[in-house]
Amino acid sequence: MKEVLEILIPTYNRPESAKAAIESVLACDDDRLTVRCNSNGFEPSLEKYRDNYARVNYDSFESNKGPNSNIKKLFNESNAKFCMLLSDEDRVNCEEYKNILNFLENLDESTQVIACSVFDKLKSNYYWKPSSKISCCSIHNYVALSPLSTYMTGFIYRVESLKALNISELMNKSTGNAYVHLDVTLYMLQKGKLEFFKDRFVEKGADIEYGGDGYSHKVKELSSNVSDIENMDLNPNVYGTKARVRQFCYRESLLHKLKSHIGFISFCIGKLNYIDFFYKSIMRVDKLVLMQENTALKSEIVSALADSKANNEFSGSASSYIFIFLISFPRFITHPLFLIISNLNKLILKIYALHLYCLQKE
Repeated sequence: MKEVLEILIPTYNRPESAKAAIESVLACDDDRLTVRCNSNGFEPSLEKYRDNYARVNYDSFESNKGPNSNIKKLFNESNAKFCMLLSDEDRVNCEEYKNILNFLENLDESTQVIACSVFDKLKSNYYWKPSSKISCCSIHNYVALSPLSTYMTGFIYRVESLKALNISELMNKSTGNAYVHLDVTLYMLQKGKLEFFKDRFVEKGADIEYGGDGYSHKVKELSSNVSDIENMDLNPNVYGTKARVRQFCYRESLLHKLKSHIGFISFCIGKLNYIDFFYKSIMRVDKLVLMQENTALKSEIVSALADSKANNEFSGSASSYIFIFLISFPRFITHPLFLIISNLNKLILKIYALHLYCLQKE
């Protein structure tokens, strides 16, 4: 019997957490559910999973090739009907797992992507749960509503359709390409729809502030040179100002590449979503990343724009230039304007979601 769902766990330098993630899958006693894990380095304590468990496929790189290469390898090697990304911080629910397997077995072929709710056991509440008003999304609704969390865990893809994509091109190593799972979803929805699994299956674990690629791991060595030691130690290559500007350029350019597949209204709302999201992200950088003293916002933005152009990740649209131009100004000038944009975006999204809900009720 072919596996229905393979859990994909990319990991790096936190073997105990990865082990717990693997064991949470093995605790689900069903041959339809398997796990594939790859580490970005040699992990002695994970070697026991290599070739010793029927439901586990484990491998590792000799050296760190980065998160995208890790995920790409897992995507390329998956051979189940569906595969799901699971952060090594997180777990699956070993009591209610049959619900997701039965759900997947009964899906029609038009469903390409499934987004799972993520339950936070520590808070006894959902970390993320899809809107109860929306049952499924086309590519147009996906772009307009941005209905998914940026959190990687819980994205399920139809493997046959996934492998029909140029995964290497989609997962190229780029500072701007930080949300690969969202971009893969966008491409897959050209040929089908997104559905939501709202019951419990994915369990959010406690955040781990070491290993992986999310943290800079520089708290101690930079403690005498940072402006605010109370800041989180997130990786500036992902969460810094320059990285966020690169991400905006990349995502906005990707939207233009797929313009012919997206309705005009959805396309315009999608642009507004990106402007709203990335402005807020850039304004929060100094609360999330350990900043070197005298870091100049404008120079970071100019450098990011130059890199995006050099890597063909800039659309050159009027809205992209306006965004770059405005965020270079002092906050007391731009913040009132972006506050209006943000509130306008919220209003449009509510109207769009209500319209979609009424259509789905008919």
